[in-house]
Amino acid sequence: MKYDTRYPGIADLKRRAKRRLPNFAFDYIESGIDDEAGKRRNRQAFHNVHLTPRYLRDVSTIDTRVSLFGTEYALPLGVSPVGLGNMIWPGAEAALAVAAQRARIPYVLSTFSTTPLETVAQLAPDVCWFQLYVPRDPEIMDDLISRVKRAGFRALVVTVDIPVGAKRNRELKNGLKLPFSLTPRIVWQSLSHPAWALQTLTHGAPDFVNVARYRTDANLGLADFISSVTIRGLPLERLKRIRDLWDGPLIIKGLQAYENFRAAIDCGVDGAIVSNHGGRQLDAAPATIDTLRQLPADISDRLTLMIDSGVRTGLDILRSRALGAQAAFSGRSFFYGMGALGRKGADQVVEIFRDEITRGLQQLGSTSFQELNAGWLADASWPYPT
Repeated sequence: MKYDTRYPGIADLKRRAKRRLPNFAFDYIESGIDDEAGKRRNRQAFHNVHLTPRYLRDVSTIDTRVSLFGTEYALPLGVSPVGLGNMIWPGAEAALAVAAQRARIPYVLSTFSTTPLETVAQLAPDVCWFQLYVPRDPEIMDDLISRVKRAGFRALVVTVDIPVGAKRNRELKNGLKLPFSLTPRIVWQSLSHPAWALQTLTHGAPDFVNVARYRTDANLGLADFISSVTIRGLPLERLKRIRDLWDGPLIIKGLQAYENFRAAIDCGVDGAIVSNHGGRQLDAAPATIDTLRQLPADISDRLTLMIDSGVRTGLDILRSRALGAQAAFSGRSFFYGMGALGRKGADQVVEIFRDEITRGLQQLGSTSFQELNAGWLADASWPYPT
């Protein structure tokens, strides 16, 4: 095993991260919306997908590679976009970009990252994707896409499930704002976690550097700031404009309704990440693995389908593949790793997933990730396809 076996699973990293991070930083990555039922439902829904193993096969050699939009990746795993990543652990975004480049897995940088997009493109030139929160102002959108294109990002991921900034109760209680308001609570939490505080002093206070030039009010709460910058619902006309501006792979993230997938296909979108924003936007939204299960063939035949929200194990990724996904992404897993182990945490998470994907395929009797299909589902019709 090529990782620290004191923390053999993502859940172990989460427990250690909770001890090492100030409460406001841990709550930011961990929290969902409202009662956080949607976040819990994402996890339970993965457990509800059962796979039937096929034995009497030689599984000494396993192929975990996947091809996405003409690029081969070593694993069907990617790093989901997470805004304000360097607040969770200072330097996290750059460390994750380096680890993703080394591991040959996609790294999706958020519009609301705290590392310049040009820097990340240099650190992960072969695997960097950019997640676009569509600006309200068309001129700002055009400028931002132009910067992403010049930097050399390989794919553009348009997120559509944030028509308004979310009212996340933990964030409101912690009083998160940019720039940081040094309330007594935040000062005490920072000083009581010296490793985090020292790293923050070294790296500097995080800020939304990629949209700073477009900012009009420098003292907004997180939800209000996001609402002030982003468009209130993405019209199809704007999506078509993005398609005209971007000549590389265009991916849409956050769709769950069938008619929305059809509309995106008509706009020329190449792929979709089935997502409910990790349970952080609408507490009543269906679990993403359930949405994936219900999508008909006319969607999967015309779009490269991927998934995020609730992915915590290699087995989750194999379950997703059996239901039609070409890859799966996780954000919280990687930031649990960063919070738990610092820069080493990025590689730790990659290797945990690599080990679990490989062992899972061997246990199922499959020699490659691409081989998995609906025939491995426990409720598939008999006889199984060969």
